[in-house]
Amino acid sequence: MKVKVILSANLHELANAVSITLQVPDGCTVKDLIMRLGEVNPEIPKILLKGDELNENYVVIVNGRDIYWLKGLFTNLSDGDEVLIAPKAFIS
Repeated sequence: MKVKVILSANLHELANAVSITLQVPDGCTVKDLIMRLGEVNPEIPKILLKGDELNENYVVIVNGRDIYWLKGLFTNLSDGDEVLIAPKAFIS
């Protein structure tokens, strides 16, 4: 399945792109997607993850909904989803 990832601020600089479409396996979670972004730049997961939690300075929005209100990093993704990853200060 394909998922579109939109990266803002320092993240798009690390990825060398504002948006990336990734092919991910069925059952992929937000955490799996973040780990997959490590193939684009190994620094991205290091910045976004603090163990099994999202770095408190970042927000992940799937199809317009903050994952905080879903299942957090364990939110399942579906084909065609759009995921925005940004620093909280950028969204506020």
